[in-house]
Amino acid sequence: MSEDTTTYLSITDLTVNDIQGLVIATTELVRNVGKKFIRANSQEAKEVVDLQVGGREIKLAADKILEKQLIKGLKSFGFPILSEETGFIDSGKFRNLLWVIDPLDGSYNFSRGLGPSMISLALWQGNEPVLGVLFNLVTKQLTFGGPKIGAYVEKVAVHVSDREERGQATLCTGFPSRFPIDDPRAVEAFATTMRSFGKIRMIGAAAASLWLVATGAADVYAEHNIMFWDVAAGLAIVNGAGGTFEIEGVNLPERVFSEPCTVVASNGKFDASVSMFDAVRGL
Repeated sequence: MSEDTTTYLSITDLTVNDIQGLVIATTELVRNVGKKFIRANSQEAKEVVDLQVGGREIKLAADKILEKQLIKGLKSFGFPILSEETGFIDSGKFRNLLWVIDPLDGSYNFSRGLGPSMISLALWQGNEPVLGVLFNLVTKQLTFGGPKIGAYVEKVAVHVSDREERGQATLCTGFPSRFPIDDPRAVEAFATTMRSFGKIRMIGAAAASLWLVATGAADVYAEHNIMFWDVAAGLAIVNGAGGTFEIEGVNLPERVFSEPCTVVASNGKFDASVSMFDAVRGL
């Protein structure tokens, strides 16, 4: 039997200086990749190269262009990588730390110029976030944060809202491509849940929705049948901004991250949990 040479590094082994170093390196990487992509201004990047989930989810050339540059910049760290386009890339060491990439969250927004689209990069340890980085390809703003970092848009600290009543709260949500929208029971159950909030907004990008919660512009984000890479960075940033989150269907130590999950993130000041989707499950 061959000797197991895997190196296990826990979150407690990451000092404040280590995390600050990771923040500097990742924010520089994401900003550079984003700005280079914008400067190229390639119409080919908007080319649809694949249709998935019955044509309800598009893949653009941009997804691969951005992913290639991000993976290239991350490999030197030696951590495994999970990317929406390529899947899991094992490094053979540091197996309880994981980079999570969504190279272009809001692909349809990007393709049509409809709204925000973001480069999304996160580092998780076990089932806890370490840091998240988002780069908005429309505004060119960079946002980063994590539980030991705080949360910042560029150099300005941001915080979740103080709203305490669910009936007055603004919810960001959406119909993911995997949501059973053709099932009247699912739609009605979804609508019933949504009626308990004051305002509803559909942004078309999970990362952008979580950004709104982290900056206090919205109060809660909730989505069923979303993918982990869509939310990994945003959840870290919400956490850093003083918010809370609950995620169901993901277990990183057991490598459970490739199926749709259920996520709720909020300012933590009123009841909001994944149980709000109980009536939708199994439909």
